[in-house]
Amino acid sequence: MSESLVRRHGLESLLAGMPGSPSADPGVSVTIRGDLGHINVRGNAEGTGFVKSVEQVLGQALPIRPNTVSAGQHQVFWLGPDEWLVATPSGVAAELAGRLKHASTGIHASVNDISGGQIALMLQGPKCRDLLARGCTLDLHPGVFAVGDCAQSGLAKANVVLALVDDKPTFMVVVRRSFSDYLYRWLAHAGSDDGVTFRDA
Repeated sequence: MSESLVRRHGLESLLAGMPGSPSADPGVSVTIRGDLGHINVRGNAEGTGFVKSVEQVLGQALPIRPNTVSAGQHQVFWLGPDEWLVATPSGVAAELAGRLKHASTGIHASVNDISGGQIALMLQGPKCRDLLARGCTLDLHPGVFAVGDCAQSGLAKANVVLALVDDKPTFMVVVRRSFSDYLYRWLAHAGSDDGVTFRDA
């Protein structure tokens, strides 16, 4: 697959229709991370060899504590007791998925490259929590939802994986591509009073 195809995220036409002079100091800046690949990994965290094998390939810890993220060369999200999402540069996703499959040979595990079905948005700025609160029932107060936390939730009418990446704050929102157009438009509408802007990675 060519790099141009890998990097297309389906929101290019919406970006092209944006005003030519976005706010220099937006309340929320949304970056479309079409440069990320997504890998779903499933296995028994208590099973002999599974965690060790995955961690050796990733070069970082697999988050075992519920609703947390392991950050390093990759971002690894805990989705459930036996399920994780690995976000990694799109150029290495297929090769990484292959190595994870090879490492889990003989182990009860599943590895799937789902890059074609998901996309990540990075939301940054002082109005992030206010904007997300308009469509999400999670308590995103920094004393409750801390850096390194993640959760699967609803945002407006879209199912998402939501994580707090840093305390700027920067939130990462992973959504199905089939809902990305809807979510883009919802963010633009719900954040219109906050000066929301959008850009490509």
